[in-house]
Amino acid sequence: MERIFFSTPELAQWLGVFHTTVRRWIERGEIKGVRIGRNYKIPVEEVIRVLDTHEIPLPETLKKFKLKRQRKDNKLSQRVAMAHSSSILQKLLIVEEIEDPAIVCRRDTILGANQAFADLTGYSQADLIGIDIGEVMDESSKNILTEFAKVRGEHPSKSPPDYTARLKTQTRKNKRARITVGSLDHLKGVFLLIIKVL
Repeated sequence: MERIFFSTPELAQWLGVFHTTVRRWIERGEIKGVRIGRNYKIPVEEVIRVLDTHEIPLPETLKKFKLKRQRKDNKLSQRVAMAHSSSILQKLLIVEEIEDPAIVCRRDTILGANQAFADLTGYSQADLIGIDIGEVMDESSKNILTEFAKVRGEHPSKSPPDYTARLKTQTRKNKRARITVGSLDHLKGVFLLIIKVL
């Protein structure tokens, strides 16, 4: 079984001081310790912190504990990163659940589009990913819409909910459309555009 506490004499020996010195440091709050009867016990994390602070090599038992803790922390970090990336992906895939033509954009770049938008513009969904929004919208509409989406994301109640623009298709046929803009939670600069052809 792994030890989770060490005595003041053990830490004192590793530091090269008297156990009464360690006890004084605990009483002053310089080292974290738990009083058990008349003695103090020091949590293993605190022992490692103190030895690292004094640049004293860790005894073998503490090296193993520190290595095990680092592995556990790394796994936790990986899980958090995976959960974060999957939540971003889930938010981007929301476009698939919308029946009307819709796209997700970051500034001027399309990050994702549903099949209805692909059918409307004549592109495939895969071809739409990563292209400039100016490829599917006339340039003046693109510039106004980008600014509109930014303002709408920052102040949703202070701007109108939709904007009228001209969409371009692969056949070069322009279509007038009403575009509703929304933002995706916690994704700065990313907005959702839902299109209704007029």
